[in-house]
Amino acid sequence: MVPLQVMWSKADQRRASGTSLAAILPIALVGAAIYYVGRGKPQVDLAVAFFLVLGSAVGAFAGAHASRQVPESALKILVTVLLAVVGLKELHDVVLGGSALAGSEDGTLDLAHYLLITVCGLAIGILSGITGVGGGVFIVPTLVLGFGLVQRVAQGTSLVAILPTAAVGAITHYRHGNVDVRAAGWIAVAGVPAALIGAALALSLPVRVLAGLFGLFLIYAAIRTWPRRKPLALVQSGPGQSMEVKES
Repeated sequence: MVPLQVMWSKADQRRASGTSLAAILPIALVGAAIYYVGRGKPQVDLAVAFFLVLGSAVGAFAGAHASRQVPESALKILVTVLLAVVGLKELHDVVLGGSALAGSEDGTLDLAHYLLITVCGLAIGILSGITGVGGGVFIVPTLVLGFGLVQRVAQGTSLVAILPTAAVGAITHYRHGNVDVRAAGWIAVAGVPAALIGAALALSLPVRVLAGLFGLFLIYAAIRTWPRRKPLALVQSGPGQSMEVKES
């Protein structure tokens, strides 16, 4: 959502981040419900989601505060790099095969794994709070690559885990004046039906197709999010005076 707001509505990065986190809440809630009840066996690992939240909620709070200290261009570069890395990984797995197309629904995790998941949640929460990306972009690759969860279970688990993370980040951004409540409402109104359709498709279409489309979208968004220099404009101060060069 952050790239779309920056691309289409020309919102600044911080406001787009806060608005995105607020809009994500109802969308993720609907999507998580579909993953849990839509295919017989729940495609959600609640234990993994719980330990992710332990770290990500704290991280989101810290990241939302830290975003005020990060320059606008640096935020855009960070979002761009993260989108590009995840997008390229998705496309790599689609073309050459990889962990995004494999995984296990019955993977066993011990206490050490859950503690590591909490640490990963902390890092993901910080990134989410800073960039406004809900966390699913980071959670899904982490669970698939690092802990061997099957793609669909990782997706469903991420939707559950990002709910408190997004809530903490959205509230913190709102207190700093970085949430457009009206825009968040409209995004949610449009996003909830899309979440219903998207979750249903994710449970029925081949993983390779979904991963490929997702990867292409991330690469496109990364290209459009990369900060560009504003064109220079010549401004004349007055009759007979010198010209000034300013950014438009």
